[in-house]
Order: sequence, then structure tokens, then C-alpha cells
Amino acid sequence: MKKIFNRLHTKMIFISLVVMFAVSPVLAIPPDPDNAALLYYQGFLSLADLDKDARDHIADVARGEIAPDDTTREYINKCKGAIQFAEAAAEVLYCNWGVRYSQGFECLLPQMAQVRFLTFVLAADARMRASDGDYKGALERCLMTVTLARHIGDDTIISYLVTLSVRKLGYKCMQDIVGQISRDEELLRWFKNELVTSNAVDIYPIRPLKIEMEIVTDLMQMENVEKTARILTDSSIGIITGSNQKKIKGIVKAIDGKTLEQARGIYLERMNSVLVVLCTPMPYELAYAKLKQLSDDFDTNDPAEALAGTFIPAFAKIYAQETMRRTSFNAVITAIEICLSRIKTGKLPDELPKNMPKDLFSGKDFIYKKTDDGFILRCQGKYLQKDKIHEYEFTVKK
Repeated sequence: MKKIFNRLHTKMIFISLVVMFAVSPVLAIPPDPDNAALLYYQGFLSLADLDKDARDHIADVARGEIAPDDTTREYINKCKGAIQFAEAAAEVLYCNWGVRYSQGFECLLPQMAQVRFLTFVLAADARMRASDGDYKGALERCLMTVTLARHIGDDTIISYLVTLSVRKLGYKCMQDIVGQISRDEELLRWFKNELVTSNAVDIYPIRPLKIEMEIVTDLMQMENVEKTARILTDSSIGIITGSNQKKIKGIVKAIDGKTLEQARGIYLERMNSVLVVLCTPMPYELAYAKLKQLSDDFDTNDPAEALAGTFIPAFAKIYAQETMRRTSFNAVITAIEICLSRIKTGKLPDELPKNMPKDLFSGKDFIYKKTDDGFILRCQGKYLQKDKIHEYEFTVKK
């Protein structure tokens, strides 16, 4: 009887297990990260530990200063893992780098240095692919720099400026590749559509400036006066030496509540005026002049003005770089249209096609000039930061 019971018990357990596994859902593989920053961070860890000469070589190729060669291929292959992580990140919409806003100006952003080198790797890979005849692959790498720039975002003024730097390198790479595909209508139209779509989600300095305003006004309080002094003595990384400790004490002693209150008022007035300029459509030269005055015109002999001026960014420079970024985009789009016209008629047009994007330094059309090797798009307005007229040269295949 006992034997029969044991057999029955075993059978019941077996049946229960079969039923349990039959009705239980199959264990699903967890999804990939939905935060692009996590993939980029892994990409940074996967970047090859190259020496300075190797990193300089990649940077020179990325800028178009030297042609890619077998050495470039060797270095890029060592960074293949990082590129794969960047490819995966480019497919993810959301990106949060985990910025510690509570740290204010003492917040560290070590990822930005890695972002810069990853951009060089992507651009160098694009140029290497173009030299191999893989033009679509090359343009896909260029488009990845646009996505990377959007992912870097505008959490802080620093991240926004890095975004501009990434965009600048990406557009220079596109400029040099577009001429090489000047006879491929399908590829030109594909690239134009992808570029316009990728530019639909844009960033602008308004958000980081507003965040910085909150940080600075919080900083300019008596309870934070020592932190203010530490930042003014350039000790934001937390390393206090004997010499700057003395400076900190001197600043703390010199600043009182009245000075801070006046500095806050001056700072907020200037910053709000800057936001008005940035949000108001006006000619580049006028906006540049207004922003330069707002960031430069401080009485250094007045403690409150001097303190406020210390925290005012170089708005005119930022605005110039932003205008350059948007103008470079317009130049690439215009160049694509010129190449498409050449495919249609069999030759480069004698005049700029109608309704082309503008040179945003002047608000007018680019000056179009044919050359022996292709064509040039020249701005009509000056890049006032360097007092020069910028131009974009495109070399096209015969």
C-alpha cells in the first residue's frame, strides 16, 4: 500500500511539473537599453587605448587633412567595438547622460572628452569607407555624427558647445563626400532626405542658458559664498591648494549680502536680455553686436558688476558658432541640389537654383562660383568671430 502511494505521489508531482511548464510563458530575453547614453558609455570603454600619435592620425583623417591609408584602417579596426555600440545608440531615441545638476559648476562631465574622440573615429571611418567606394556606408557614418550631436544635447552650456563641435566635423565630412557622389541621383536624394529628417529634432542654447541661470542665482546666496569663491578661484574640481585657499578666504571676506544681491540683479537682467535677443528674429550682425555688448560691457571696478560678469558666457561667440552650424547644413543641402541639377542637365548650372537655403550670416543666397574641379558656395556675410567670409568648396567627379 505504501509502495502504491509513493508511486502515485511521484506521478502527481511529475504531472504537476509538466502542467506548470506547459502553461508558464517562455522566458523572454530582456530588451536592449532604452537609454542611448548607456550604449555610448560602453562604446567609450571599448575604444582602443591608442597612443597620442595614433589618436592624432585619426583626428587628421577625420578633418580631411590627410588621406586614409592602411594605418587608418588598422586603428579604426581596433575601435570596431566602439563603433558598433555607437550604431546601436543611434537607433535609440532617448538619451540621458546622468548629469548631476545639483553640483552646479562643480559638475564633472568626463564623457565629453570621449565623445570628441568617438566623433573623430566615426568621421575617419566615413572617409575610409568613401576611399573604398562605399559611399552610402560613408554617409551613414556622417549621419551618425548628427545623431550623436542630438544625443549629446543641451543639458549644459558645455554639452551644447560639444554638440556644435561634433556637428561642425560631421558637416565638413559630408561636404567632402557629396562631391564624390555627384552622379548618383538615388544616393543623393536618399542622403538629402535622411539629413533633413535627422535635423528635424534640433537644439538651441535657450535651455542650457535657463538651467545655468538657476544654478548661478542659487550660487549667489550668502550660504553659498564659499562655493562661489571656490569657483572664482578655479577650484571647481575640489582640489584646494594653500595658495588658492588664501584667495578663497579673501573673496569670502570681500563679498557681502548687498554685493550678492546687486550681482544677482545685474546677472538676471543681462541673461534675460540675452534670451530676448536669441528668441527674436533679427539680422546676424545686429544680434551678434547686441550679444557682445551684453557679455562684455561690465565695470570691473564695481564689485557687483565684476562678479556678475564672471558668470556671463561669451554669448556672441556661441551665437556665431550656432549660425555657422546652421549655415553649414544649408550649404550641404544646396550642394546636393546643384549636383542633382547637374545630373538632370549634364553640366553644373551657371546660376544657383531657385529657392535654395540661405547663408545665415547675411540672410541672402550663397554666392555660387564654378571652379575647374567643382564649385564653391561663399557666404555674403562675415563670420564676425574671426572677421572672415566663410566658403564651402565642393570637388565633384568628372
